[in-house]
Amino acid sequence: MEISYKLSIPNPESHYICVTMDIKNISDKNLDLFIPSWSPGSYLMREYAKNVKFVHVENSKGQRLFVDKISKETWRVNTQIDDQINDHIIVKYQIYCHELTVRTSHVDLSHAFIHGPSVFMSAIGAKGKIVLEIEMNPNWSKVTTTLKDISTKREVFLYEASDYDTFIDTPIEIGNHETDGFMYDGKPHELATYGGFLGDQTRFKKDIKKIVEHIARTVGELPYERYLFLSHFCPKLYGGLEHLDSTVLQYDSYKMNDKKDYHGWLELVAHEYFHLWNVKRIRPKELGPFDYRNEAYTRMHWLTEGLTSFMDQLFIFRADFITLEEYLELIKDNINKYLSIPGRKYHSLEDSSFDTWIKLYRADENHNNTSISYYLKGGLVFFVFNIMLTKFDISIVEFIRELWSLYKKDPSVGLEEEDVFNLITKLTNKDCSEEFEHLVKSVEDIDFGTYLKEVGVEIEYEKEKLDLGFDVSFKGERVFVKSVREDSAAYKYGISAGDEIISLNGFRFLKDDYQSLDKILNENTVYKFVVSRLGYMTPLKIMPAKGIKKIKMLKVLDTDLAHTKLRGTKV
Repeated sequence: MEISYKLSIPNPESHYICVTMDIKNISDKNLDLFIPSWSPGSYLMREYAKNVKFVHVENSKGQRLFVDKISKETWRVNTQIDDQINDHIIVKYQIYCHELTVRTSHVDLSHAFIHGPSVFMSAIGAKGKIVLEIEMNPNWSKVTTTLKDISTKREVFLYEASDYDTFIDTPIEIGNHETDGFMYDGKPHELATYGGFLGDQTRFKKDIKKIVEHIARTVGELPYERYLFLSHFCPKLYGGLEHLDSTVLQYDSYKMNDKKDYHGWLELVAHEYFHLWNVKRIRPKELGPFDYRNEAYTRMHWLTEGLTSFMDQLFIFRADFITLEEYLELIKDNINKYLSIPGRKYHSLEDSSFDTWIKLYRADENHNNTSISYYLKGGLVFFVFNIMLTKFDISIVEFIRELWSLYKKDPSVGLEEEDVFNLITKLTNKDCSEEFEHLVKSVEDIDFGTYLKEVGVEIEYEKEKLDLGFDVSFKGERVFVKSVREDSAAYKYGISAGDEIISLNGFRFLKDDYQSLDKILNENTVYKFVVSRLGYMTPLKIMPAKGIKKIKMLKVLDTDLAHTKLRGTKV
């Protein structure tokens, strides 16, 4: 079965993409067409079929064929007319694209960003090469993608992919965006930038190149012929998604000139770029080949995202974008966030990974009370694992290179947990492997203080403050409870998510009052709150309690030891 596609956007202001599929060599009476329900790297059923406006199918003579939708994402085509199977059919559909995230598509007058899983249907059972023709809107001048360009004329935009998986794993930017690039190791690295970029263009390019060079040297080789960094800049935008030989990055336009926020941008670049090895190639066995209509459950996101979340910050430290003190500040923030989440007591890294489809990507008001992010805890587990490795005079770099060698032995087969634990045993010993496995499988708190002492760093805690134990959001000056932390005063005395705090001891309670609570509250004192709950005025009495124990600073006792052990041997 051969499938080729034609994409056109005649009216981008409508946010619709028009897709035509030309399908040949059909041999069955019924042909099932589907559109993915989720995107690799973003583990939530996003139900892209909801955006399909219509599906029209006809044979090569223009005769219409009957189409019946048989599930939320699948359409069944009856290919017969007069008991004769039509082995060549034309499928036409329109799909609405008006959500600018890394896992959805966005079309308006300024550009078209095509995220493959959210746009392109396929036929069940189809295999082989894919050809795509893009009909260029006259208002636009560029197409940027790592799909193979097979155009024979300048005015024709024709591309090819080896198969459907590669096809939809290759984002496309169409419009009048800025493009640039650099060479490294004889291979082109393209930069495409859409939106209101307010940073330093020269530094932007130089720093991405530095990250590429550093990470490539760390792993040891480049598994691609060319690579694309596709960046979208708009206020309050944030996100990143890895692809086989490209990444899509989204960041707040206004944050590119603030030092700390710019370091956050570099972390994002390093995170998604490292994914081209870890996830797109080194991966759990469950993550490829994909069933795009059903969930892909794995207990190993502590490897896919935990390792990557640790390495992104380590990379910018090792590449000299930040100092030891700034690196430890990032680790301090990570540990404090971990300590603020009661769900760490109930959900192991394995459980968090398996439940990502219903928890992490669908976090609600009670999420932090029941679960822990495998990004956050996974990154911290690899932070202490890197310290564990120093006892054997090696660092996380050796571990990554061994992982890469393990992958290359059979690229078609993913890893199982035991493969990783056995690799750790090979590099260190059985005790180290079992200690790491315990961190992955248990819900016991991590003894950060003991690990940090081994690298010449001491934890200095803040004095515990009085706390009510709820997070809020504001509507103008009004204060609404967003979530309540388990075992806090608010949890004990009945404050609920969704409550509007109306008054405190008879005084109207507004935004400034919440932000000054630490100056208002006294120990062993009962306060009278009135909240609006479901439209009813509800009185509550609350006695504040000691809040979460927080780290004030990670104090370096031995700079040389800390720098050497945490950073590892410079690549």
